[in-house]
Amino acid sequence: MSYFVTNDRGKHQYERLDEVHNQSTLRPIISLIVVGICMILLILSAWNFNNAINETSNVHVFYLNFKRSPLHVVSTKFLSFGLDTSLLRDMINFPIENEKFINLARHLAPAYVRIGGTSSDCLYFNQTTQIIPEKIISPINGNDISNFTLTEIDFENLYNFAIKSKLRMIFDLNVLIRTADNSWDDINAKDIILFAKNKQMKLDWQLGNEPNSFRHVFNRVVNATQLANDYYQLRQLLNKLGYNESILVGPEVNHIGDTNHQGECYAETFLKNDKDSVNYVTWHQYYLNGREARVADFINVSTFNYLPMQIKSMKEAIKLSGKNILMWLSETSTAYGGGAPELSDRFVGGFLWLDKLGYSASTGLNVVTRQSLFGGYYAMVGPDLIPNPDWWVSVVYKQFVSEKVLKLTSLNNSDRVRLYAHCTSKKALISRVSAITIYGVNINKVPVHITIQGIYSALHRNAKIFLYAFTSDNLQSRDIKMNGKILKLEPDGSLPPFWPIILEPTQVITLPPYSMVFIVIHGVKVPACEA
Repeated sequence: MSYFVTNDRGKHQYERLDEVHNQSTLRPIISLIVVGICMILLILSAWNFNNAINETSNVHVFYLNFKRSPLHVVSTKFLSFGLDTSLLRDMINFPIENEKFINLARHLAPAYVRIGGTSSDCLYFNQTTQIIPEKIISPINGNDISNFTLTEIDFENLYNFAIKSKLRMIFDLNVLIRTADNSWDDINAKDIILFAKNKQMKLDWQLGNEPNSFRHVFNRVVNATQLANDYYQLRQLLNKLGYNESILVGPEVNHIGDTNHQGECYAETFLKNDKDSVNYVTWHQYYLNGREARVADFINVSTFNYLPMQIKSMKEAIKLSGKNILMWLSETSTAYGGGAPELSDRFVGGFLWLDKLGYSASTGLNVVTRQSLFGGYYAMVGPDLIPNPDWWVSVVYKQFVSEKVLKLTSLNNSDRVRLYAHCTSKKALISRVSAITIYGVNINKVPVHITIQGIYSALHRNAKIFLYAFTSDNLQSRDIKMNGKILKLEPDGSLPPFWPIILEPTQVITLPPYSMVFIVIHGVKVPACEA
């Protein structure tokens, strides 16, 4: 049986594989000798009491644990993204009706598109009374926090964008419309929900944005117990108006992992009082301040290790609440404040993004929502509607990575080579033969070699390894290369062929310096992937 045939689903990324060159012309036995030499050098290094890694001959060993069931199964919309509500203030320049923009979004389906952010708590729907036009700027983050109106036509256009892009829309309702006793006034929300229902729209909901920071942003306070009551009120309203099957997510807290644990405490109290209103508990995560971030921060191991601490802290808060509920990162990127100029939207931004996807899935987070698809320096699509590097990383992730997470362990304990494993997406299988995808980053300035232990006994005799390595000539370049070729869309907007480097299972896998990689091992029998 040969795997070098056109994919059953007719995806042209897998056609003419015979024309793709091997990474090396060395025979497998030569490659084994190279691995042996590398291992000997490591041993000699240990004898000399040198604990530093010899990067020029570095071999990283990983072990794949073959469990009969996946480590986790995340949402089929695991990689999702947001469009900030502030974009709704200027609908004329928001390209949601542009076919090119719709096409770019469609390449990331299936996904949730979250319409949320600070401005969601300033939004009035189809407002007939006069809203004071004076612009109010938050002294904290520079955001426009003046109230504004979204019309019925604009809301419908927004929903149509989601439908045409094959996305599921999540809409963030205004929680700061409140009565004299500070309880939530749901009239505005009811108008939106009724309009959506009358138009037979299918969508999901949330209420408010970063409520634990309201005092600093709006000089308003809604405590966690009150917000829990508001969410219960919204859940009842949704059920009454025909959205009983729609999900409701919250409380959208930030400042997780801070010294005072402000976000975690708010979420814990919220969950204790929400009467099971929310389907998923949501929080926001950024690594860096967009105004202060530097290139070095994006390849610093301590930056990468910030997320695991935050996830652990949030899991503890959920445990203390007595609930058993899955988490979403419902707004997340590399740097807050709109992102870091010429960093968040460049090649170097991809390292933190791809690692975040891998680590979050490995710990069981259900959805990761990238901020954002469009708008700001952290956008995956630039204002010129040309994809930024993270868009390409996300598209390839969608192509090769399924929702079934496998356990991959590093035996070197190195934080600079960070890899994760999933079953391969069905669309990427060749002749429906089982495969696994290993992906991640090498943030060393030199190439490294890797070996995957635990798979050889499960390999088919015709098994092949397909390597897709992302590199760039400059860390701050907007261009991204796959196996040496700059990625660009075809003239008709379709994806270009993704040409792999094809290896034998016995060959050394080499990760280029400062690279992101997807390694698809075709022809490996993993029980978790065959169920």
